[in-house]
Amino acid sequence: MAKIIINRSSEYSNKLRSIGIYLDDKKIGDIADGESKEFEVEKGGHTLRAKIDWCRSNPINLKINSEEIVRFNLSGRNPFLALFYITFGKDQYLELLPIN
Repeated sequence: MAKIIINRSSEYSNKLRSIGIYLDDKKIGDIADGESKEFEVEKGGHTLRAKIDWCRSNPINLKINSEEIVRFNLSGRNPFLALFYITFGKDQYLELLPIN
């Protein structure tokens, strides 16, 4: 089975809160501060996104083959710009980046 591995950065903002991981708009789990977590997924095309409250990450569209492992880093944005990111930038509050 294919796997997605997500490494969450340890950061002061949101330190005590878990972030939800969504695949095709279905929650597949949570990831804590500084945690690395592995999720088994079906092969095929998917959309990956992280969410906390009403704020989200950028969507990642991916096509994954069976037995393939894809890795991502998950982090928050600059806490000094929090007011912008929880209002107008709510869809960029978290940053999900592929690891090559």
